[in-house]
Amino acid sequence: MWAVASGDSSPQVLTCAAAAPQVLLPVFYGPRFRGPDSPPDVIQPAPYAFTVWFPIFASSIAYAVHQARRTARTRTIWRAAGWPLAGAFASAGIWAPLARAGRFWSAQAALVSFAALSETARRRVARAERRNELRAAEVAAVAPAAGMLAAWGQAACGVNLAALLVDRTIVPAGRPADTVGAALLATLGAFGAAAVSAPEGSTVSSRFYAGTLLWAFVGVVIGQRRRSRSAAVTAAGAALTMLAVAASRR
Repeated sequence: MWAVASGDSSPQVLTCAAAAPQVLLPVFYGPRFRGPDSPPDVIQPAPYAFTVWFPIFASSIAYAVHQARRTARTRTIWRAAGWPLAGAFASAGIWAPLARAGRFWSAQAALVSFAALSETARRRVARAERRNELRAAEVAAVAPAAGMLAAWGQAACGVNLAALLVDRTIVPAGRPADTVGAALLATLGAFGAAAVSAPEGSTVSSRFYAGTLLWAFVGVVIGQRRRSRSAAVTAAGAALTMLAVAASRR
């Protein structure tokens, strides 16, 4: 108890406590939208894209188990990246019941927290990788979770915000909604290009981030190719920009 109170193992405890709800709540108590209750489709990716949650859940549990070991308590990286990752797990878990209860603005706030915290963790992990501060087993444990959570958190935040703005009639459906959707996709593409071009862009966590964001963009292209040409073209342009930046680094 003293170790927990003094902060030595608090990140470990909170990470394990938050990892389980992150997996269980969206699966068993997530929102169920059918027919007219479905959110507006503005930049929604194709249904297959959401299978990315399976590797995200698996990598999150693997990271939680790895960092819970006694030998990880004194590792600086688990304190630096552990707190924001634990917060990201908790935010993802909180989102599910909020969305199911119809508290959509609160759910959007949870997604923003999810994206911001996981991106903070990803950057800290990437810097540690670049400085060779992580062993190979530690990279394998934390890099997939941090990279995929950050990318999918940002994508989910943008997709949900576009639907929420139209659903609440803040942005009219039709061309205004398409314009907002394209702007959000372009912003996500700028985030992705910046991550790839950063000094840490060649790290394992950054590669998982880039791959997951590309997966989201391809999902939008496939999902919107018939409904919204502007969304499909913008998503394709964002993906190609990321690939071009990565190629120029090489």
